[in-house]
Amino acid sequence: MLKSLVVGGVVMVGLMIPTVAYGQFNGPISPTVETETTVDPKVSPLELQQFVQVIKQFQRIETVVQRQMAKAIQKEGLTPERFMEINQSQRQLRSESVNSSEDLEKFRKIVVKFQEIMDDAEEKRQSTVATQGLELERFLEIEKIVSGNRQLQAKVERMLGN
Repeated sequence: MLKSLVVGGVVMVGLMIPTVAYGQFNGPISPTVETETTVDPKVSPLELQQFVQVIKQFQRIETVVQRQMAKAIQKEGLTPERFMEINQSQRQLRSESVNSSEDLEKFRKIVVKFQEIMDDAEEKRQSTVATQGLELERFLEIEKIVSGNRQLQAKVERMLGN
């Protein structure tokens, strides 16, 4: 439930991203860090506030990511619908004759730009966690604790203003 708050806005973008870049959206909020750590079931009020502030910033980052991705598609002269059609044909391994070589080149440029956008967003997310005074490992522990505790989830949602 909480992950849907964090990456809820990314669902549309996740549908548009080709297989090469799609892995960025799977797993924990920070896919570069393993979450197999011992979880301390206690979260202090300060940590919970820091966690909520990070989530709020993550939501802002994701909004920017969506805008940047939309601009990347537009800059190459494709519509989001056409981009998704090409993406779908690439996922289904259809013959390239379904798509013009010009459209495929535009598609490839967009995919490269998407990867750059996602890499930049990941750096910003990690920086955001540190700026709020949490270690990334502890942030991920709190995420796991909250996701397994309905009362904490409700409290986080209230703190987020949802």
